[in-house]
Amino acid sequence: MKLKSKKTKFYIFLFIVPALVIYLLFQIIPLIGAVYFSFIEWSGIAGSELKFVGFQNYANAFKNPDFILALKNMLKMVVFSVIFHTPIALLMAVAINTKCKGYRVFKALFFVPTVFPLTAVGLMWYFVFMPTGSFNALLKVIGLSDLVTPWLVNPASAMNVIVFVNIWAGVGYFMVILLAGLTTIPEDLYEAASIDGATKVQQFFKITVPMMKPTISMCILLDIIGSVKVFDLVFAMTGGGPNGLTNLPTTLMYNEAFKYSHYGLGSAIGIIILVICLGGTLISNKLMSSKEN
Repeated sequence: MKLKSKKTKFYIFLFIVPALVIYLLFQIIPLIGAVYFSFIEWSGIAGSELKFVGFQNYANAFKNPDFILALKNMLKMVVFSVIFHTPIALLMAVAINTKCKGYRVFKALFFVPTVFPLTAVGLMWYFVFMPTGSFNALLKVIGLSDLVTPWLVNPASAMNVIVFVNIWAGVGYFMVILLAGLTTIPEDLYEAASIDGATKVQQFFKITVPMMKPTISMCILLDIIGSVKVFDLVFAMTGGGPNGLTNLPTTLMYNEAFKYSHYGLGSAIGIIILVICLGGTLISNKLMSSKEN
């Protein structure tokens, strides 16, 4: 039996090794490299001088008003994503779970935005909201010419448009997760509630929401991490403009490292993003576990 056990462990290890190698090459080593370069002043050009500056890159990041603005934009993205993503996705999941006529079509339509790469989604909405785009054309057709504006250039609307697109693109993903969670709720609970005279609204708040708390918590956690890491949408729609007003930490990191050749500063911003993700995860887990207790 011991021989068989050793053989089994060997085969398990053999199957795990490729995944471990890939994880090491594409996650751990780049992370270690990012931490190292965050303490270095370097232009990113091979052969150029590497100068150790300690925590100076981190200090420069927080002294940079563009980085502070990017953090505010990120906070706005996270807050609005959490407020809208899960509630809308839950209502859509409940509606589809009733299995009304054509529910499969609606399920597919709602999930379609999730299938497309965010870069493609960003480009699509860029052509919608550009000054000569279809949205402004629609406003003119229906007689609302006064509302026509360069949505992605106007400082008052550019970030709001990106937040809206991020919400639109992510609802389908969370809908599928919540739909899977709904299938775990026993039908007996709803039948008993109906016999007791509970309305559909009462069943939703007294049965569905409490039973879905673990799934909802997971969606919120994924939403926070995903919103902090948003890059594709901003890069495709505005590139961080106008004048850096729609920059997120991710786009600012890219610009500093690859556009302005401040590789050390870009690495420091990347590590700050990592710390924010870890902090957000720990705080949200703590809050959710305390509510359950």
